[in-house]
Amino acid sequence: MRTDLRKDPYAIEQAINDLLTTLTDAQTAGHRVAAFFSDDPQTAADNILKELPRVPAWYLFDQYWPIVMFLFASIIFTMLVGQEHRLSLSSIAAPVAVVFAFIGVPFARGISFNKVSSKTIFGLLIAFALFIIVPLLIGYFSAKTNAFSFSRPLLISLCVGIGLVNLCLAGYFRTIALLLISWTGIWLLALLGLLLPASSLTVGLAIAGVLCATLLLFYHPEPKSVIAAN
Repeated sequence: MRTDLRKDPYAIEQAINDLLTTLTDAQTAGHRVAAFFSDDPQTAADNILKELPRVPAWYLFDQYWPIVMFLFASIIFTMLVGQEHRLSLSSIAAPVAVVFAFIGVPFARGISFNKVSSKTIFGLLIAFALFIIVPLLIGYFSAKTNAFSFSRPLLISLCVGIGLVNLCLAGYFRTIALLLISWTGIWLLALLGLLLPASSLTVGLAIAGVLCATLLLFYHPEPKSVIAAN
């Protein structure tokens, strides 16, 4: 149930708590779980989810837009540290790992309920490990030949464009305007680093940008009651 990103997470947790209470009382009274689930817990969960309210669009942006922004911003800041505007496969491994971790948490929480086999889980873990390790190995053995170069004007245009997108979204989603304006500040920081000549200052700006972007991954300014109100 927790893996359905379209549904209100607080309503899901309430439904789970109510369901656990009902099952506990039923077991105490000597009833079988199959009497409630008909030996198919996934179908029962799907039926419960159909009755739960959907989350508003701004909530999805609040939860997942920072992950997208972190991926792109951290890559830009990585190139600022290198001072050559070159991007190797190994340099994106860490940001991608963070993104996968944030996206995978709600799905991982539902694995046991969905009865995913241990073989499938092991295969997913192997695939994830290879996704991280292979780029590292490729980047290590071909650091000079397997890199992508980006011009400074292109990166500047990218920073300005994404910054403007965040400002427009802040005007549209007033509930999370502060979050989106904060990401605009991150892109202004990246823009400043690109406009300045390469130096220890630009490296410092890049490090500060990565730290701020990481903090914004955990920043969700909306009150929980707002979702219930919607």
